[in-house]
Amino acid sequence: MGGHKLVVFLTVLVAHSVGVFASGCTADDSDRVRLYRARPVAPSYTVASVAALEHLGPTVVDRGVNFGVYSENATRIDVLLFDGPDDARPTRQFEMSRFDNVWNLHIEGIGNGQLYGYVAWGPNWPYVETWLPGTIDGFVADVDALGNRMNPNKLLLDPYAKALTRDHDWGKASLASGPARTQSTWGAATKSVVTHSDYQWSAGEDAWIARRHDASAPGNGWNEQIVYEVHLKGFSADPASGVAHPGTFRGLGEKADYLEDLGITAVELLPIFEKPADGGYWGYHTLNWFVPESTYGADGTYTTKPQLIADEVKWMIDELHQRGIEVWLDVVYNHSGEGGLWREKLQYDDSNVDPVTASDLANYDAEEVASIYGMRGLDNQAYYCLDQSDKGLYWQATGVGNQLRTNHTPFEKLTMDSLRYWVDAYHVDGFRFDLAPALGAKDLDYQHWDTSGQSLLNEIIEDPYFAERNIRMVAEPWAAGGDYAYSIGKFPAADQATAPGVGWYEWNGRFRDWWRAFMNDDNWKLNTQEGDADGGFTLTGSDRYFDWNGRRPYHSMNFVTVHDGMTMYDLFTYAEKKNKCGPLNPTCCTAQLSVWCDTDSGENNNRSRNWGSDAGGEVMKRQLMRNLFTAMMIAHGTPMILGGDEWMRTQLGNNNAYSSGADNPNNWFQWGTWQASDERVRMHDFVSQMTRFRKDHFGKLAPTEYGQGAPFLWRNAANSGDPDWGSRNLMIHYNDTTGGPPLVILINLERGDVGFTLPAGMWARLVDTQSYFDSDAWFTDSGAPKNRSANVTLDAAGDISAEYVVKGSSIVVLEQR
Repeated sequence: MGGHKLVVFLTVLVAHSVGVFASGCTADDSDRVRLYRARPVAPSYTVASVAALEHLGPTVVDRGVNFGVYSENATRIDVLLFDGPDDARPTRQFEMSRFDNVWNLHIEGIGNGQLYGYVAWGPNWPYVETWLPGTIDGFVADVDALGNRMNPNKLLLDPYAKALTRDHDWGKASLASGPARTQSTWGAATKSVVTHSDYQWSAGEDAWIARRHDASAPGNGWNEQIVYEVHLKGFSADPASGVAHPGTFRGLGEKADYLEDLGITAVELLPIFEKPADGGYWGYHTLNWFVPESTYGADGTYTTKPQLIADEVKWMIDELHQRGIEVWLDVVYNHSGEGGLWREKLQYDDSNVDPVTASDLANYDAEEVASIYGMRGLDNQAYYCLDQSDKGLYWQATGVGNQLRTNHTPFEKLTMDSLRYWVDAYHVDGFRFDLAPALGAKDLDYQHWDTSGQSLLNEIIEDPYFAERNIRMVAEPWAAGGDYAYSIGKFPAADQATAPGVGWYEWNGRFRDWWRAFMNDDNWKLNTQEGDADGGFTLTGSDRYFDWNGRRPYHSMNFVTVHDGMTMYDLFTYAEKKNKCGPLNPTCCTAQLSVWCDTDSGENNNRSRNWGSDAGGEVMKRQLMRNLFTAMMIAHGTPMILGGDEWMRTQLGNNNAYSSGADNPNNWFQWGTWQASDERVRMHDFVSQMTRFRKDHFGKLAPTEYGQGAPFLWRNAANSGDPDWGSRNLMIHYNDTTGGPPLVILINLERGDVGFTLPAGMWARLVDTQSYFDSDAWFTDSGAPKNRSANVTLDAAGDISAEYVVKGSSIVVLEQR
């Protein structure tokens, strides 16, 4: 055996390219382990001379690949090269060199397609010569007093990898420290892949990019957006969607015509980044911020042809751009998907109360136990928010744990680098930031908002790279803890002298809650306040939230439903959430102790109401839905529609359908169901026409400045003076020709009819949400097709004057002819 070992070692010594190291070797496993840990006397690699911090991740250069990874507290990091995704032994293993806090190495003779990973040692597990994979040699603690969690038995994925092989194989080895600290994950782990994409963009993409640079280009204005939030897989996964690649990037691209016909200008995709297999249906447990989710690929896998998935993402974006639709990505930089053990809940209450109830259970793991995918093993205390009184624990204001240290060098830089990467490589047009206040948390004082003006929130919105390209930045302005838990209106703008009108959009939860209550609560008045918001405030861009730092009305993202909560149809169908055992929470039917069975999750204050399931109740639901769509289209700000609401999608009352078990046909878009229903098709047509209506009246309804848009008057129903703000009816009169003919908007949420005296002139009815135009009687009398909405008549003649009776619980829009 000794002679054979020497031959292999000499091959390594003279080789400057990397091949299959153990080919033909007959040594036993222990010999093989020592073979691949051998070091040549003269190195077959060189340290790159580039500025290390600017070249993190793999960079193909100089007949090889340069690897760079950040760690402040590691004492040694090795890069391991593999031939196959399931290989437990690397073909080669090299020690990296340290430059300040960046570990760097250039290896010749490898390139695109190379599989690799890192292993790290640190103060809690120092390197010793006797250590071998699967052993405990050198171990001090799973987590030390400073929060270090290095463990060389765990193969680490590269935070800057552009492709990954597959999900971790828990059947082979556990990622956890603690009792599983000596289980080597080298064969089971996700491996990083060096990759590239040669996608050829369509002929029109250059024009699209040029247009995106021009803020004055038609349709490119920050105030001209109509946003559609949707889950990528759920959108096309149903076989009735008619696409060739259901539930994939290509599947969404194949449905681009549908989105164009709907009239939206931007699609906001729930996270499309690589997540663990048990990371939930919504995908908010990101493992890597550069890698598209592999299960959304149609033709390729990262193991065989990793560039194919990147090409599919680009093709999808290309298809949407060709139809004038921007692509915004929901990004999660507040926490990671490294997770815990995700094991079943343990009983912790020792009161011996029988039977065990939900309050007796908790998902509890000991302090030394944590899953180690990547960043946690590279440098736990540099990447994560640790409890400063006990660094074996984590501070968290996310509600899901694993809060990231967003205003410290490594993750702050990773955030900026990944955002630029998606803009540069994929031509993404905007980003929505999950739990965005966490990006403004003060470093090492995570409970408080960073008011220095230097936080990551400021860096993102002031970056000239994004401003030049008019990249939309959207904040979800709430978190689960800290003094920034509900931060609506607090987000920064760019320097208004150099980038006027550039600032953070914010999801306006006040708009959502006020309008839900206005529809469902008989006692809700125009001047009833939701927080500090009333009806007039929500209709005019919520100026107190945004005007203070130069932001504009369009920075108010006006919505009434999103993925997180009830669908619009369910708002009028269920008085309370239905989150227990059911089609969208099947885990609670079969495994009540699973971490995914959380019957108490989801918002309790939904402001929903059951209007009945009989014919009259269904008619009323549709009328109220039309009201909400109309409210979003007439209000100053940026309207956002939840995908599926346009055809009355239901989640059967579930308002938190996030779990892995919810990834089933009941949660996907049911194309065959809605397209076979005249009522649902009419609702879809109503929404399509309402987006056209808004575009036709941007000049009035989408002002770019507070107080400087088209003039309007608040009027009472008699048109004799100011409205009665203590009522539920209101007239809004856009009384000049700025941006088109004058408009009158008549809102009557009284439950009975109200007659409105109209301004002088002849008026055409554009919109009337009342139920009559959606009734069998109307279609019988008029002979109109049942698959078109009669509640919108954008091309109607001007034959109305003097008075218009607005039916109870409805909204009317008239245009002067």
